[in-house]
Amino acid sequence: MPDSNKPDADSAAESAAVTAANDERVEQLARELADRLRAMPNRQELTDYAVSLLKESNEDADQADLVRSSAERAAKNDPFNPIAFAIPLFVIGAVLCATGILIGPGLGVIGIAAAMVLYGLVVSFFSRSGSGKAKSGQ
Repeated sequence: MPDSNKPDADSAAESAAVTAANDERVEQLARELADRLRAMPNRQELTDYAVSLLKESNEDADQADLVRSSAERAAKNDPFNPIAFAIPLFVIGAVLCATGILIGPGLGVIGIAAAMVLYGLVVSFFSRSGSGKAKSGQ
């Protein structure tokens, strides 16, 4: 049994070593940048420029991570839920019924919208109960 924890400990040690190496490299680069900026005559402007570049690159990286995580969530997300499409169909059916001449087609559109709402409720109910079971199993 103690051997089963060994891979986790090794991977944690490797991760800590990589993090420490990255920290040292960032510190080295920051010192090098600070030394070069001190030697320049317009160092305040260049320091502000360097800081703004770092912030922008960090924001760009955050945006890339957000796009990647959004795509992953969309791939894992619940199936299409037609309730949002059914709402305008109810309105269209009501308008058709209100004309007095197109009551038949209006009731047909309202019937389709009602079926979409029922299907959407069923999909929502079963997708939530399935995802709850999957999360509790982790």
